[in-house]
Amino acid sequence: MGKALMLCLALAGCTTLPPVSNPRQVWCDHNEARRPSLAVLAAMTRAELNEMNSFNAQGAKWCGWKAHA
Repeated sequence: MGKALMLCLALAGCTTLPPVSNPRQVWCDHNEARRPSLAVLAAMTRAELNEMNSFNAQGAKWCGWKAHA
């Protein structure tokens, strides 16, 4: 029984998935806007702020994210 289970798990890792029809939708399904607290925001470096703003801008463009009021 143990060997059969190991073989099953090994084979499960070798499957291939069909091509994704809409990679942007996959990205939107797996990400959400980054909205850190004020304390975290104050501690972020300029590079971190730029990366977060770029990420959120991409989400707004691809996924329709809105600015948090």
